[in-house]
Amino acid sequence: MLKPFNLLDDVLNEIEKRIFENINENTLAAKYSLSAGYLRRIFMFAFNQPIGTYIRSRKLAASVEDLLHTDLNILDIAMEYGFGYEQSYIRAFKREFGIKPGELRRTGQILEITPPLHLFASNDLADGLFFGPEIVMIPRFHVVGKKSRIPCRDVASSANSIKQFTMEKTRIPNMIKPNVLINISTEAEEDADYWNYMPSVQVKNLIDVPEGLDSFTFPTSLCARFCFIGQSNKHLDMAAADGMFKAINDFMDDDGQKYFLERKRINIDRFDLGATDGFFSYWEWFAPVRLKTKDDIPEHSQGIIKTYKQEIPALRFIGKKYTETEFSEKSVLNSLDDWCFKKMFDAILETSHEGLDFGGANSYIGLMKNADGKVSEYWIGMFMPQGTAVPQVYEMIDFPSSTLAVCGVYGKRDAIINYDSECRKKLTEEGIQLKNEGWFFQRFNWRDFFKEDKFGKRVLEYCYYFL
Repeated sequence: MLKPFNLLDDVLNEIEKRIFENINENTLAAKYSLSAGYLRRIFMFAFNQPIGTYIRSRKLAASVEDLLHTDLNILDIAMEYGFGYEQSYIRAFKREFGIKPGELRRTGQILEITPPLHLFASNDLADGLFFGPEIVMIPRFHVVGKKSRIPCRDVASSANSIKQFTMEKTRIPNMIKPNVLINISTEAEEDADYWNYMPSVQVKNLIDVPEGLDSFTFPTSLCARFCFIGQSNKHLDMAAADGMFKAINDFMDDDGQKYFLERKRINIDRFDLGATDGFFSYWEWFAPVRLKTKDDIPEHSQGIIKTYKQEIPALRFIGKKYTETEFSEKSVLNSLDDWCFKKMFDAILETSHEGLDFGGANSYIGLMKNADGKVSEYWIGMFMPQGTAVPQVYEMIDFPSSTLAVCGVYGKRDAIINYDSECRKKLTEEGIQLKNEGWFFQRFNWRDFFKEDKFGKRVLEYCYYFL
């Protein structure tokens, strides 16, 4: 049985590969030895849309190219994309885009199409799939359950609490979705090594709470929702939980995130015992959030705020080379502004439909080469997948896979553009040996560099990359 990540990744790729065939959830389910019902459920949970609707939308999106750029008649296009009749294709096209295929050919109207779905490395967690956060509003609801006090990271204790509760829940009246287990948890105030934990089910009201059981009302709350799809019908194990809480902490520590995750408030997780289907299980975790205020965002002093190492794949740099006499710190900013204004980066992005999946992958790059202690070459451009076609008037340099030494600098725009020597010194102090000659670059991340924080400051990354 494939891991959830590998299964859905393969399904998405199979849909694109067989877009011209009569592919549907039944043929896909048979290929992966699953029931069609199960495939529909896991796809809906992961992507919040029916797999059949997605397949049809992708076929219709692909057919737009044929309508606009070929002389094929509509019947032939309908047959090519697996529609049994011309009229069924025309009706589906009208529902999807609001106009008929013939009208599109006559008018050339701009359409909003469904792009291919993708999974990313951040979605791959332990033996499952991870999604989030999604900010949602949860209405007030009531639960009845069984309170216990368990050690942190003790999966056996939480599993035992759930087992004891499931034997007693039949006594609870007015249950809503009895198979959906809702676990309420808070840190124990008197001992940080323990959690207050209450497996429960949602009820219509708290009028008749059975003796020996406990009740709780969760108030209407704005929450961050994280989701996990795991193997088999077991509850979330510790390896998956560790990965999930790392992702949650990354969310909490993200200075660009406008919501503040409240660590000390009550959190809930929801586990559908009836939705496992014997293959995978579905688990959701909710934590209250609020909009950040100025008190939640401390101002850093200007300077180096972070250093780290980053593994990157083999890449092709596409851009333009500037002469030594054209180079200065101020000219870097002027050139960057000029490229953005003339949409020169767009010309590079249009050369490849293959995305890059690592931190800072889609950033604008100021590439430099050190020789004899000074910058001997200066380029502006972007990194793209190796083999990407090079547009006219642009040049390219291929780089192998490598480990970058990265130094993040925080401050005003004009002040952080000349921090190379300080970054080299900081990295050397941390035991990272840098050569005196070779390639390095400034990475202008869109979110970090082009969007000032409330203090009028931004982040520029210096990345040291040697052949």
